[in-house]
Amino acid sequence: MAKDSRHHAHTVCRAVAKSRKKVRSAATSDLWRMSDEDVATTLLEATKLRAQAEALELRLAAEADRRHVGERGGATDTASWWGHQTRQNRPVAKSRMRLAESLDRHSPTAAALVKGAISVDHARVITGCVDRLPDDLEDPTIPARAEQHLLAEAVHRDPKALATLAKHVLTVVAPEIGEARDARTLEREEREARANAWFTMCPDGQGSYRGKFSIPELHGAMLHKMLLAFAAPKHQAATRDEEAPQVERRPSPERMGDAFCELLERMPADKLPQLGGLNATVVVTMDLGSLLGGLASGVLDGGGVISAATARRLACEAGLVPAVLGSKSELLDLGRRSRLFSGA
Repeated sequence: MAKDSRHHAHTVCRAVAKSRKKVRSAATSDLWRMSDEDVATTLLEATKLRAQAEALELRLAAEADRRHVGERGGATDTASWWGHQTRQNRPVAKSRMRLAESLDRHSPTAAALVKGAISVDHARVITGCVDRLPDDLEDPTIPARAEQHLLAEAVHRDPKALATLAKHVLTVVAPEIGEARDARTLEREEREARANAWFTMCPDGQGSYRGKFSIPELHGAMLHKMLLAFAAPKHQAATRDEEAPQVERRPSPERMGDAFCELLERMPADKLPQLGGLNATVVVTMDLGSLLGGLASGVLDGGGVISAATARRLACEAGLVPAVLGSKSELLDLGRRSRLFSGA
């Protein structure tokens, strides 16, 4: 049977046991008796308390790793043992162990976390940035100055904003070398982003296509601006029924998806690349009766189908080419949109 940590002599053991008991008692107390000011103040203090508790947890993790606790427990390493014992995902436990080891090398950041002045996410950004600084810096004080600068900024910024600032920390603390290094880094990132760009999409069999992509930041910003032009509240207000209630809202993921569809439908066909002498055009085949008001679906050139209503809507702006088919779908006559013959 495990011993009660409250009976241990070390102050850390007693402090953890007492803190757990007090926090458990506070967490089950009636909060309605607290004033609004007390609730707001205590919420902020509880957030700092969580950072302090995590600081202690990471210090203990680093000490456990130095003592090879995991190996003595039969695990491959301490992070795996820690993850198994506390039911953490293994990648999460590995990441937290790396942070614990990094905090050992960055005492100012560790001290700020112990005080509750920063969060674990802030600490991860700061230590990661300082660890990634070049090893060939002529001024040995640059890493310490970079860490102090990021700690000062962490008080006013969230971790995401701090990470953006951390990318250019050398330009701030050592502009004589930082600007040139940042320029080279940015050029390398742009080349790698363009070289590693990818796009995948496939039909899900239920009337939709699903896909993912990774594109450079510039092209991502261009796409985002295009979609906002369709999805922004001003565009909605200009295109909705005048009798409908005028309610503006921020573009939701669904609205952005609708804007993406609208962008594709409005893409000028004459501006698209030529594929074998023909514009990159989707061909929809359907009989005249369905086009005029029937219910039969239209068939895409790739084998998919669309409803007659959608085909009629697209036909308002598309080119119509009449075709005469025989009894076995043999092509007997095919019209064309232009007076002159096309390349095909």
